[in-house]
Amino acid sequence: MIKLNLPLLMMKIKLFLSISSVFLLLMACSPSEESKKETPEGIIQEDEMVLILADMQITEAYLSDIRKTSKRLKDSTLLYYQKVYHKYGIDKATFEKSILYYKQDLQNLEQIYTRVVVRLNELKAKNEEILLEMKADSIRRDSIEKALIIQDSIRIADSLALIHDTLIIK
Repeated sequence: MIKLNLPLLMMKIKLFLSISSVFLLLMACSPSEESKKETPEGIIQEDEMVLILADMQITEAYLSDIRKTSKRLKDSTLLYYQKVYHKYGIDKATFEKSILYYKQDLQNLEQIYTRVVVRLNELKAKNEEILLEMKADSIRRDSIEKALIIQDSIRIADSLALIHDTLIIK
């Protein structure tokens, strides 16, 4: 009679099912041939569109902050957006044409905006990291300055003590 190791068999079945589930999930999530279609000429590629939209969001947030404190912003608002267009070598018409193109497939547009949010979070994390480094550098500089002041004070105190000792000996 064949003796089955039931726990080992169950573990192998669970492993097989787990691997199969992950494989099926990956296959279901992979882009279909339809979503892999080429972007028409004159339309901004998705990867670049994500970067542009992220920069547009940053620009809009900046302008929103300025609007709270300034009354004469209408004249310069377009200049900020033109700087973004210039950075990517596009114009307003190309940007708007591309937005209209991507609006035709709302699922794809949602994926693009999800990537924009991820990009903004990455930029925010990078900015916070830089701010922490700057703060740490500032603390180090302050500590060094304080150490130098203390060192100078010790030298002065030693000099005064030496002068005092010299006066007492005479």
